[in-house]
Amino acid sequence: MKNKYILGSVLFLLLLFIIIMFVLPNSKIEKTAMNNEFMTKVFDKSKVTTVDIVMNDQDLQDILDNPLDEEMVKASVVINGKKMNNVGIRTKGNMTLRSVANIEDSNRYSFKIDFDKYEDQSLYGLRKLNLNNGYSDSTQIREYMSYALMEEMGVPTPQYSYMYVTINGEEYGLYLGVEAIEEPFLQNHFVNGTGDLYKPDGVGSDLNWISDDIDDYSGLDLKTNAESSDQSAMMKMLKEINTNKNIEGSINIDEMLRYFAASTALVNLDSYQGTMKHNYYLYEEDGKFSILPWDLNMAFAGYPVGNRPTGQMGNNGKNVDTAQNANEEDPANYKNQGPGNMGGMGSNLMSEANINFSISSPVSGVTLEDRPLLNALLSNDQNRKTFNNYLKEIANGFFSEKNMIEMTSKLSALLKPYIEKDPTKFYTVEQFEEGISGENSLVAFAAKRAESILAQISGELVVETNSSLAKGSTKIENSAQNSNKIEENQQKDNEDQSVKNGAQPNMGNGQVNGNMQPPNMENGEGNGNMQPPNMENGEGNGNMQPPNMGNGNIGPIERGDRNNRNHSLDTATYSKETIAIYSSFFLLLIGGMIFVFRFKRRK
Repeated sequence: MKNKYILGSVLFLLLLFIIIMFVLPNSKIEKTAMNNEFMTKVFDKSKVTTVDIVMNDQDLQDILDNPLDEEMVKASVVINGKKMNNVGIRTKGNMTLRSVANIEDSNRYSFKIDFDKYEDQSLYGLRKLNLNNGYSDSTQIREYMSYALMEEMGVPTPQYSYMYVTINGEEYGLYLGVEAIEEPFLQNHFVNGTGDLYKPDGVGSDLNWISDDIDDYSGLDLKTNAESSDQSAMMKMLKEINTNKNIEGSINIDEMLRYFAASTALVNLDSYQGTMKHNYYLYEEDGKFSILPWDLNMAFAGYPVGNRPTGQMGNNGKNVDTAQNANEEDPANYKNQGPGNMGGMGSNLMSEANINFSISSPVSGVTLEDRPLLNALLSNDQNRKTFNNYLKEIANGFFSEKNMIEMTSKLSALLKPYIEKDPTKFYTVEQFEEGISGENSLVAFAAKRAESILAQISGELVVETNSSLAKGSTKIENSAQNSNKIEENQQKDNEDQSVKNGAQPNMGNGQVNGNMQPPNMENGEGNGNMQPPNMENGEGNGNMQPPNMGNGNIGPIERGDRNNRNHSLDTATYSKETIAIYSSFFLLLIGGMIFVFRFKRRK
């Protein structure tokens, strides 16, 4: 009788273990919420949040004297009454940082606040906060509106809201606060949030094939799992997009189409779609990559077609070309400059090139083939149809005059009092108002851009794309032609220059490595035989399966709760640590049962 009781108990515990291990992870029950109160307590879009920073006077002076060092110093910060001690703060930025550093009468830098730099702490779950100074935007809403569109399209988007900043009691003015993309962001937007996160910038950030050695892609900066990841998923993805085969196994196609549709509508060219090939993240989970938006301050054609900014701070309305690469910029160019119209709502915003930016080849300064991720996506007819439908959704929805007027009017009412009292602002109140409404405003741009998008989709408007890298450069040839040239040059050089695995890294300066292809391993070819994708008969990526669209009709985008959209925590998941704990409890219960019944038997 006792043996039967023991056996029954063991079977019951075994059943409980199976439920915990295999049933719960796939059931639609609510996962234990992580601390993400910051989404509402820090990033409250209904108001301007107060951020008061206090630090040692000498540390502040060191920051202001040496802003380009981006040195982190200790500070305390009070945000909406919540005080955090021993946080880190430093200046941040690239071109904008150098520009402000050379304006004699301005200390209005962008800042990064690191809450867990010196202690293991967070602000309601937030570990890092970026404070963007709005240097290139006379409207002060371009970046905000761009993140809003990404969010509207169901793209995982960092939290953002307006903040009024003081440092040691001195007003620094109105900033846009943006959540850092790191572990808390990933855990809030993805199923487990423990995958590989990359911030591409530099060699390899165009995602063109260089070689099968990840070290040759120095610009693919791995932000998570740096010590444990073999980065095989990244190499697999690079091979598949460069050969245009089986990309659905490596990338989240629908999410990326949403992102690129929004970015294309925004004419967001200080990005993967322009010559700088940066300002985006790639996140891999379970072998599939998603693309994440970042640094959208030059969207709305702030970095216009042709990939040169509309102007610079302090040029009094005159356009001054800037170096295409941040490393080539001369800080002296910005000396003694005051407020101007770099990225402001000047005449360039409404230029024909910006309004009619191509949706068929949505890149600037390069060819579509030079951006293999986007090229692989749009080579498939169904993907192209989905992409166009998302563009149509934006044109008829977010970019509609009614929606744009409603959004900009609300933002104007919220922000104008703070802009009026902002002692460090780069632009006048009049410039702010001109960017909000009028013939050179974001509203006017969106209306014209929407018309162009719809005309391009219908075929009424055909936009000829410019395939040259920059003014004065030669036309880029197709993959097969360039591959042949590479082979010819290698023969002529008699192998004087050693190139690892037969690949040539992108050296910048206008050089294009977009035509190097990963080796075809199916036929046993080695690394020396770089093969271009099979484009014969126009096949391209024709065998790729489109995302499941139900009955085949692409309907309106279903977004639901924006805080729980397509990558939300719909399904409960459990970490390895949780499983280990459950397993330990199970074993302890088994051991306890055995001990109890053996003890009873002895009595």
